[in-house]
Amino acid sequence: MQQQQLQQKPVDLTATTPLLCECGHGIFKEAMMFHKESRLMSGLPEDRIVPIQVMVCTKCETPLEEFLPAPLKKSYAKLPE
Repeated sequence: MQQQQLQQKPVDLTATTPLLCECGHGIFKEAMMFHKESRLMSGLPEDRIVPIQVMVCTKCETPLEEFLPAPLKKSYAKLPE
């Protein structure tokens, strides 16, 4: 069976709109959030740490909602300090 590779056409940046933070800033950096899952919930012998990669505003450190996993959207106004 032959696999077809999807060819992405080039993005016309003049036809795009910037993603902006609620504060109006448009520059972001990578950050990590960590959640702890109880061993009672996971069935594992120990609690486990779940890393979550997010993008945060470089001005106010608010996570960019589009990059949060669906269950966490609107749960975080700001990253915990």
